[in-house]
Amino acid sequence: MPHHSTCLDCKYFLRHYTKRENGSFVPTAHGHCYRPRIKLRQIESPACDKFLPRPDRT
Repeated sequence: MPHHSTCLDCKYFLRHYTKRENGSFVPTAHGHCYRPRIKLRQIESPACDKFLPRPDRT
């Protein structure tokens, strides 16, 4: 695992979004990890030992 990997780059991270009044969605700096169990994370948190790169970010 490269030392610069973050939760945002991980397959198991799901980013949170906020809905605007006009109906569009804006990404937040937060999300959650679902491996091995659900826990809140920030997008810039260092990746843990369960890290797997996201196919769309490689």
